[in-house]
Amino acid sequence: MLGNSPFYHQLTRKAVVLFGRLFDDITLVRKNSQTGKEMNRFQVPIVYSPKEKMVTRLFSDPDLLKTVQVILPRMGFEITGVSYDATRKQNSLLKAAKANTATHVNSMYMGVPYDITFALNIYARNIDDGTQIVEQILPFFNPDFTVSANMVPDLGFLKDIPVILNSVTNNIEYEGNFDSVRYVNWTLNFTMKMYYYGPKI
Repeated sequence: MLGNSPFYHQLTRKAVVLFGRLFDDITLVRKNSQTGKEMNRFQVPIVYSPKEKMVTRLFSDPDLLKTVQVILPRMGFEITGVSYDATRKQNSLLKAAKANTATHVNSMYMGVPYDITFALNIYARNIDDGTQIVEQILPFFNPDFTVSANMVPDLGFLKDIPVILNSVTNNIEYEGNFDSVRYVNWTLNFTMKMYYYGPKI
């Protein structure tokens, strides 16, 4: 494209993996309501999945009698948009360089700033499970949480990537008869401040 040889740094894929890793160690603890003694604890699974797919799965098996694929609580996330961020634009002529050998240097132009928006959906069988998961996330975002990652190994340096919590909403399904199972859905919207890089020059 544009006269350059093909290049692919897998930056979008790395952004997805990085975002998922932020929430892959959330543990839910269930206690006896009368004694306060812990009954069991388990790690909440997280998958890359659109909200519509998760909701369809819930309604196709609302009682969750099947033993595979979905067990609540569960988290799913997806990319909801990618947009250019002019406020972080750098000089287009600046280069990042790394010595490859004694006589050769890898270099490329500084990255182009883009914002990747993510939606994290939390599904639970009851309100307490949902709020327990949310309360393990909110304290770390005030409103951003910064991680360092080596997104382009050829550049040879870590890049700080802010992840900003934009909004938190919840939805409790009340519809249906008394025999149907209710589920609680929390949606957390985030923005990841990414840079996209061109080919080596």
